Amino acid sequence: MNQGLIEAQVSAGCMLFMHSECSALRKSDTADSVLYTQLAATKRHSRFANTSAWNETWLVAITRFGWALEAHESCCHRPERPLPYSVWGLLQDSLPAFMPVALLSAAESACVRSFERHPDQPAIGLLLREALEPAVASVRHEPQAAQKVVLQLGLLDANGGLSVGFITFTQASGFKGNVLFEPLQVTDLLSDVQLHFYSLRLMESVYAPLRLKVSEALDHRRAERVSALMGVDHVG
Repeated sequence: MNQGLIEAQVSAGCMLFMHSECSALRKSDTADSVLYTQLAATKRHSRFANTSAWNETWLVAITRFGWALEAHESCCHRPERPLPYSVWGLLQDSLPAFMPVALLSAAESACVRSFERHPDQPAIGLLLREALEPAVASVRHEPQAAQKVVLQLGLLDANGGLSVGFITFTQASGFKGNVLFEPLQVTDLLSDVQLHFYSLRLMESVYAPLRLKVSEALDHRRAERVSALMGVDHVG
């Protein structure tokens, strides 16, 4: 897949990558669905304190919005190989067959390029705020070392199919900036890595009556919860 065929944004705690050849309507519907269902889940459960319930609520919400679940797979493990990991690497290592490998590879290239060229862009700050458990000051006013990660990765292909990866774990040292690609030592992991993968397809007949209502409900939320990744549409 050539560079320049990916559009990317941070949508609350989800990195969403959309194939540029997908229809404009489907990209808009996907972006709104991803954001709205995250906000709905967070209204019911804490993303960090009750992660399993949060994810279950999100899944119920997105299926009620007309996204039919075509395949899913879950696993929970503690990595064993001694080489450094990254959040992206942990997702790749457990990728089921129904996830779009070529699109994921293009998304990785676009993301690395964007992070390297624009390390201080607003999208990165938004991702850190939404996907990482906030640091809590101790009695000595020192930030906590351990940090929980709760992240979604969305991939919308050219035909309108949406694949979502969900990862959560707790690590000892905390992230310094690059939550997706910063090296993680196995010895830093304080929990098992929980992963869920979903393949979804939108049923137009279900979502169409909801489209305007969802869009209007998000009019005052997008500015603070959505940020495009800079530079992903540039070749080179």
